[in-house]
Amino acid sequence: MIQRKQSVYLLLAFIASVLCLYLPLGSFELAGMGKEPVLYNLAIISGDGAMQFRYCVLFVLLSASALLSLVTIFLYKSRKLQMRLCKVNLLLLVLWYAMLMFVVLTNANFRQEHQVILPFASAVMVWLAHRGVAADERLVKAADRIR
Repeated sequence: MIQRKQSVYLLLAFIASVLCLYLPLGSFELAGMGKEPVLYNLAIISGDGAMQFRYCVLFVLLSASALLSLVTIFLYKSRKLQMRLCKVNLLLLVLWYAMLMFVVLTNANFRQEHQVILPFASAVMVWLAHRGVAADERLVKAADRIR
């Protein structure tokens, strides 16, 4: 049900997560000559085109978050489950940022791109969706109490 504001928030979170899956997160500065390796969510692509899947956990976490956002939209009849899935989605996004911080801290020569803000925007949208679902749940409980 896309008319609810929380469904729109979850759709925007899905779009932001999918966009971040395809955009580069940053690059590793080289001391010598050559093309810099670029970090994507799935792999590190070096200057010669070779792929290293060292940090593929980033891809798994962000794609699970995107999929969870999409699935949560269609669970509008079960508000309690929808709230729990929003919390799990937020946890996945926090874990994604923790893994990204691990990459940044273990590689002193890593230079981030601006696209790393997209999962944060996704987390904000999921949080707003959680608040909307909780408000709906409070309205239903208040209506049941009046009857």
